[in-house]
Amino acid sequence: MKIKTLPMGSIGTNCYVVSDDAGNAVIIDCDGDPRPLYFYISENNLTPTHILLTHGHYDHIGAVAAVKEQYGCKVIAGKDEIRVLTDPAVNCSVFCGGEITVFPDELVSDGDSITVGDMKFEVLFTPGHTEGSLCYIIEDIIFSGDTLFQGSCGRTDLATGDWSTILRSLKLLRDLPGDYTVYPGHGPSTTLGIERSSNPYM
Repeated sequence: MKIKTLPMGSIGTNCYVVSDDAGNAVIIDCDGDPRPLYFYISENNLTPTHILLTHGHYDHIGAVAAVKEQYGCKVIAGKDEIRVLTDPAVNCSVFCGGEITVFPDELVSDGDSITVGDMKFEVLFTPGHTEGSLCYIIEDIIFSGDTLFQGSCGRTDLATGDWSTILRSLKLLRDLPGDYTVYPGHGPSTTLGIERSSNPYM
């Protein structure tokens, strides 16, 4: 399994491309100009089939329509995130120069799994940054969206955010057995072990 990080969009949202040895690929969140994503996929002869969304804020969904059109990907998001995905005021795109909406092809819940080629992603419901935020776990890796960052966590002052709820989600992550590499929605990767010992919000 290979993971490529592509910072995209005006605030450097991490877009991840996760691929197996056969070239099957999953895209996790995507914003801004998708051409660097297209280039990476072409150069590595990948076949992306799914876009997994951690949540619905504009900076995580801005390139979804273009990427879906380019590759015919299935868009997957949390069942409780529809309001954020489909309302430009709630996902903040209306305040940032456009109106973005995404209508997922499939909605998932806590405990669901998504299998693509040799890859199996487990869905973990981690609300707080938004009401339907998700993390995706594959092997010993967590894609945490804007729930958990290196040394910090997601803001909760935007629509559908809630501070007490994100603290519960962070505790859920903290209490997972073993260690994981964490790939967040912004900033560098970290590990759950490091965050358990040093992140003041955990």
